[in-house]
Amino acid sequence: MLRVLVYDNQTSNLEEMTDPKQVLTAISDTQKTIWVDLTKPSQEEAKLLEEGFHFHAIAVESALKEGERPKFYSYGNYSFLLMEATAASNKGSVVKLSQFSAFISKNYLVTVHQKDVNFIEDTINTIKSEPELLNRGVGFLLYNLLDGLIANYFPILDKIDNKLKTIEERIFQRPNQQVLNEIFKLRQEINQMRKSVSNNLDVLSLMLRHDSMQSSEENRMYLMDLYDHLMHLLDMIDMYHDMVFTSMDAYLSSVSNNMNNIMKVLTAITTIMMPLTVITGIYGMNFDMPEFHWTYGYAWALTLMAVSVIAMTLFLRSRKWL
Repeated sequence: MLRVLVYDNQTSNLEEMTDPKQVLTAISDTQKTIWVDLTKPSQEEAKLLEEGFHFHAIAVESALKEGERPKFYSYGNYSFLLMEATAASNKGSVVKLSQFSAFISKNYLVTVHQKDVNFIEDTINTIKSEPELLNRGVGFLLYNLLDGLIANYFPILDKIDNKLKTIEERIFQRPNQQVLNEIFKLRQEINQMRKSVSNNLDVLSLMLRHDSMQSSEENRMYLMDLYDHLMHLLDMIDMYHDMVFTSMDAYLSSVSNNMNNIMKVLTAITTIMMPLTVITGIYGMNFDMPEFHWTYGYAWALTLMAVSVIAMTLFLRSRKWL
């Protein structure tokens, strides 16, 4: 789907276009700031990138192909940016990543993404309500988009935080194999988040070092602000990474403690039953005993067993072993 916003810096007029030919004509006017957004581009729209805008074939292929590593290249009169973005997650999964690409020129910006991302819609609505924002140039437009892209990571961290709290409660209530599986799954998702943020951070660092992105001090300040946001994200992710390992240690400690309690009870039962084993062993011998000629012999033996059990139980309680 093709969406185009054209802002005339002289008349402060915002226009929406749908005809690719009009778009290609408009980008030649340096007095206009143009944003072209492509969502799940069709073959015809994909050809527009290479044949209409004359973007490099490798950059176009990277923009259209999911799973590419974040990168930043300069092609002279334009730059190509590719970063990872968060997308709507599946049920049961916290993290789901997509891809966001941008072709950055002096007076126009072309964004490409295969999945719907909310920061695109938010930015479009903001521009429509305040079109004069485009008067600040392509750099400010890109800053708003990337700021929204980075902001989408924070709700995911909130979900991770809630999951960690739930896991910790279950660890101390009933630590079972399902809890351990959830801990491992959450650790994988946190590692995935860390890798994504780290890759985006490397791209921003490259943009800050590149001359074409430092031509404006204002643009540099925008990038520095985004860099700080990503650093803050990385610190938070590292904290949650440590918390996952702490939860795993707590799980192992809880399981070990429960096992010790079980062994303690079983040992106490065995100790209590030991006198009974001795008594029944003696009475099981094949020789004549006085009790065989005594009416209350078996009653005496059973009473002796009961007294032995009570005595051993009281002894274990007095030593606080039971």
